[in-house]
Amino acid sequence: MGKNFKINFLGLLLTISLFVSCEDKPPTDYVPQYYVEAFLIVDEPIDMIKLLRTQPVQDSFRLSKALVKDATVKIRFNENEITLTFRDTGNIDNRAYFYPDTSLKVLPNTKYDLEIITSDNIKITGTTLTPNRFEWVIPPPDTLYYPKDTVNFTDQKPFVIKWSPVQNTLYYLVVSKCIDTLGYGEYLVPPNNEKNRRIFNPFENEGRRTRDYFDLSNWDGIPHIEYPLYWLLFKWFGIHKIIVFAPDFNFLRWVLQQFRGSQINPLLSSVNGAIGVFGSASKIEKKTFIVKNQP
Repeated sequence: MGKNFKINFLGLLLTISLFVSCEDKPPTDYVPQYYVEAFLIVDEPIDMIKLLRTQPVQDSFRLSKALVKDATVKIRFNENEITLTFRDTGNIDNRAYFYPDTSLKVLPNTKYDLEIITSDNIKITGTTLTPNRFEWVIPPPDTLYYPKDTVNFTDQKPFVIKWSPVQNTLYYLVVSKCIDTLGYGEYLVPPNNEKNRRIFNPFENEGRRTRDYFDLSNWDGIPHIEYPLYWLLFKWFGIHKIIVFAPDFNFLRWVLQQFRGSQINPLLSSVNGAIGVFGSASKIEKKTFIVKNQP
């Protein structure tokens, strides 16, 4: 009897302590932060300026919940001031602030200032100096033939592309983007109904699949104006677009974080009043077709 009473009493104390601890407030509540992702591309309209609010790690991330739609977003350049509009339609990834007059293009070698005022009166600012234009010296060929020997790649050397230098550019970003992951035969001469498929990549096996595995694009950084189009840059066969970016320092240091994983380092932010980036780049691009090494 005495033993059972002691056990029941200890159980009651444990239950009370758990109940009280559950009612206690955490020592520090989560404080959300604003996050800015804004890039200007020379000779393109001003678009895809994103403002988000961070979410607690214990919650499932939802982009629709994180997007901030009611801020006042302005951009100033050459004594001009424009106010951006939030696009709240279409694909969730394309919902962002933009300037409706698409005839206004981003200028090269121009200082742009970003100012965001949130509904809770937080002021966020940033500045970027857009790079100069540049051009191809040796563009990608119209057609690339994927090597038959996928072990040694001995039957074909990588094609080297080259471009003109851009002043004050430390690194260039080379991107391959598959334009059509389904169609393949329709681009051949004569056309047929053959479907596209992925290129086998030994570094992307079933156990290491990440979000990058399903992306349509792949990219690399290089401190030179020549680049060999090595085969692991491509994830698919078929029609691609090869893009070279000449980024400003804000753009560059933000993107290069991806080499170290997906975590963001707030110390590399280029905006005040939030975490994130306001950067710019000029770019060149050209389409090319990757021919299958086998059906």
